[in-house]
Parts: sequence; structure tokens; C-alpha cells
Amino acid sequence: MLPRHLLAAALTAAFAASPALAEDDAQLWGAFTATGAVKGDLFLWVEGQVRLTDDVGDGVQTLARPAIGVRFAPDAHAVIGYAHVHTNPESGTTTNEHRIWQQVQFAPIRTGTGAPLVISRTRLEQRMIVGRDDTGWRLRQMVRVQAPIARGGRVQAIAYSEGFFNLNDTRWGVRGGVDQWRNFVGIGLPLGEKLRVEPGYLNQTVYRAGENRSNHVLNLGFTYPL
Repeated sequence: MLPRHLLAAALTAAFAASPALAEDDAQLWGAFTATGAVKGDLFLWVEGQVRLTDDVGDGVQTLARPAIGVRFAPDAHAVIGYAHVHTNPESGTTTNEHRIWQQVQFAPIRTGTGAPLVISRTRLEQRMIVGRDDTGWRLRQMVRVQAPIARGGRVQAIAYSEGFFNLNDTRWGVRGGVDQWRNFVGIGLPLGEKLRVEPGYLNQTVYRAGENRSNHVLNLGFTYPL
């Protein structure tokens, strides 16, 4: 694996042509998600993430996000869960966030073989920061396209776009309206019979009162069906 300073330099150079914003950051995100129906239509979602920020330096954010619900159709589920987010920036205030979240995901468009081609995911979050006394409500909408390109459909081209929308203001800094937008392009590769990895580039634009922030992310997502 590349040393952090070399990875940061590579990301910065690769996206130097992007429109300059007030702050641009090179980051490395890793995620592992295991999902599936485990007994009848009882559906579980177990997710963990680590994000290295501040030019892949000393800033780090970790996230644990379990959920339980029901599968109501093939490749469709509704769940409710909890998330804990710990943010420790290189400079600034360390925060701990608790979230209650609800999600509906389904595949409205399929390939000729019946595999999901377009996936829609709608998520509602109630965000609570430790030491603060109000709750932020946020709606997230993602649309993902995954198309087979090789090896009997096991290798896929992947792209998704996800918008984050704050539904209220909070005294700890949230403003109602568009919060951020994430766009991803990458490839899905099998690592075994079930385990898959999806490496690619993710751009995260964070909308702020002044100039916006753009994060250039090397994103590695590992998935495992239960």
C-alpha cells in the first residue's frame, strides 16, 4: 500500500483540474457492508467505515451503522437502524454523533437476466451531537447504476449519485437545504464466491454558508451478502 503522503500527492495531482473551491481535500474511505435476509424476510444491515481525511493525514472519522427490518421483494428492503459517528479532525473539535435512521431500497429497473440495473435508496436520519440539545433531520436520496461488463456479469461498471438535504436548522450549525452531494464512478470486482470490492473515485461537495468544500476520495467498498 502506498504511504499516506504519496497517496495524498497522487490524489491531489489527479484532480488538480477540478474547479477550485475554498477547501479541497484528498481522502481515503474504506467501508465494509454485510446485508441480506437471514431468516425468512428478516433483513439485517451491518456496516463499518473508516475515513482518513486532511490530505490522508491525521484526521479520521469512523462510523458503525447496524439496522434491522424486512425484505418485501427481491432486492428490496425497509429497515430502521442506529449509527455512531466519531469525528477526530487533524485540527478542530472532536465530535460524537448518534443517529437513528430509516431506509427503503429497491431496484426499479433490471437487466434482461433479471439482475438489478438501477437501484434507488431513500434514507431519513435523525442526527444528535453529544453535548448539543437539538436534533437535525436529514433526507438522503441515492440513485445507483450497475452494468455488467465481463465474466458473466460478475464484473460491473458502477456509478451513483446521492443528495443530502437538511430538513431543519440546528443550533450546532446545520442549515436547512442542500447539505452535500456525492458522486461516484468505479468498478465492482469479485474477491470470492460472495465477497466483492468496489474501488473508485468519489467526489463529495459540501455546501456551506461561504464557499463550498470539495473532497476528492479514493473509495474502497467491500460488500458481503448474508
